[in-house]
Amino acid sequence: MKRLLYLVLACIIGTIAMHAIGGKQPRCSEADMALYNYFYMEGEKQNALGNFDAAMALLGEATRIHPNGTAAQYSLAKMYMMINRVDTALLMLKGVAESDTTHFWFNLAYANTTIHAKQFGEAERIFKRIIANHPDHPEIYNSLANLYAHQKKYKEALACYDSVETYMGNSPELVGNRIALYDLLGDTTTAISMAEDLVAEQEYNIYYLLYLTDVYRHYGLTPQMYNTLQKVQKEAPDEPLVYMQLASYYLLEKDTAAFYNEYDSLLYNENISCEEKHNALENFANEATRFTTDSIIIDYYRKLVELYPYEYAPRNNYALMLIYTQRLDEACKQLTIIAEQSDKNGQVWEQIMTICIDLGQYTEAIEAGLKAIEAGRKECITYIYLSNAMLLAKQYDQAEKCALTALDSICNNNQRHERSYLYGILAETYSNRDMLEECYQYYDSALVYNSNNAMILNNYAYKLATNGGDLYKAENMSSRSINLEPDNTTYIDTYAWVLFKMNSYTLARIYMEKALDKLSDEDSLSAEYYEHYGDILIMLGETDKAIEQWNQALKLAPERTILKQKIEQKQYIEE
Repeated sequence: MKRLLYLVLACIIGTIAMHAIGGKQPRCSEADMALYNYFYMEGEKQNALGNFDAAMALLGEATRIHPNGTAAQYSLAKMYMMINRVDTALLMLKGVAESDTTHFWFNLAYANTTIHAKQFGEAERIFKRIIANHPDHPEIYNSLANLYAHQKKYKEALACYDSVETYMGNSPELVGNRIALYDLLGDTTTAISMAEDLVAEQEYNIYYLLYLTDVYRHYGLTPQMYNTLQKVQKEAPDEPLVYMQLASYYLLEKDTAAFYNEYDSLLYNENISCEEKHNALENFANEATRFTTDSIIIDYYRKLVELYPYEYAPRNNYALMLIYTQRLDEACKQLTIIAEQSDKNGQVWEQIMTICIDLGQYTEAIEAGLKAIEAGRKECITYIYLSNAMLLAKQYDQAEKCALTALDSICNNNQRHERSYLYGILAETYSNRDMLEECYQYYDSALVYNSNNAMILNNYAYKLATNGGDLYKAENMSSRSINLEPDNTTYIDTYAWVLFKMNSYTLARIYMEKALDKLSDEDSLSAEYYEHYGDILIMLGETDKAIEQWNQALKLAPERTILKQKIEQKQYIEE
């Protein structure tokens, strides 16, 4: 009884669906039609829910029951296209399109698929058929024109654009398409006259006039471009595009002072909105990048911020550009203003926190992180950054409390990578309090959640090697971290240090030299690398070279008194 009810409902729904789709269905038994409709509707439902495998299975069953059911075939063919089974989709769509040669969507889908399959002759045939049955769809003429242009049949493409104009009238977009074809034909005169004719039809349309200036610029007709812009400026003195086009003209004339002057005039025109000015500055940045410095571009954003101090978009873009150019202190100031004015979910405070960590301003980072959480930003990543800032600020109790809060009530068990990092931070808090047993326990927990956390593997290995732990375990973890990130100099240095502790000095030297080869000037651990290299060399009996490396390390870390002792005593001293 229950199955019968489903079949009745399926029949009703299916009938409605087929009327909506408009497909022609060959006659089949009522029972088969009911099953077909059921599987078809369920397939569409699963497709809408994003369950593509289930949808394909259901639609496939529908087509098996009713091989001529165009609705299911049409939907299934589109799904085959999604998984790049073009041949299968093409075969199905051809059957669907030929079963109803007047159906707009069936034939359009088939035509587009033939283009994908590079069957251009067949695509042309179907587009012409669609036009014959649906002449009031000018977009199909555009598609056919593009097809002709791709095949270098430029005159046929132009004829299609003539048809588009018949239905939709002329427009800059249509003229642009034609000009592109006349360019390919080498007919510059006709291309320019088409743009001029467009303006003649609507001589008071300033946007058509501005389009004409673009055409003049394209063909290098700068006097005509300038004269047209002067005309537009008289008609629309507060139009931002006029300033921008004039600035472009001055660039062509290599007059950068006049270029800047146009944008200054635009910026201080009180009749132009902040949004329009902000959009214009994006164009300014794109053009000015070719000949000026980042500082000048940033200065224009600063001017806009000063004019509109309470507008979000200009200040946000200003801050982003400051970040991009590594002016992080000023970026923090701007983001702080944004956060205080409009940060409703803590995202901006979180961004400030990450920048302050990069700057080494850990107290400020902690303040920003706490404000982010107070504003509602209670994400795992927020707590990871905050607890890390506390760790770097040597606030070990607070870092522990923050990480535990995240583990207990913020990060669920499915967020394995996040939990791994939090356990790693807990391990570091105990390491810095010389509580190695607890430190190792938390490192083990971190690796339970992510056994391939390269940072944890490296830190754990280094801690074991430095504190007389299990060197074989340290060597295994350190080598895994290098396999995960082979270009990370810190990880290579750790491996060399573990080998040193295992008395494998020759092999340690090979890896230490590899780390130094990859060393960048900005690497904050440079002193430690040079010191380690000196330690290895002294064990290999190369005293002079070892002292040279220790002296290099001492220049970078003059507070390291043990380095002075090593140099004076000419021997390795264990801390």
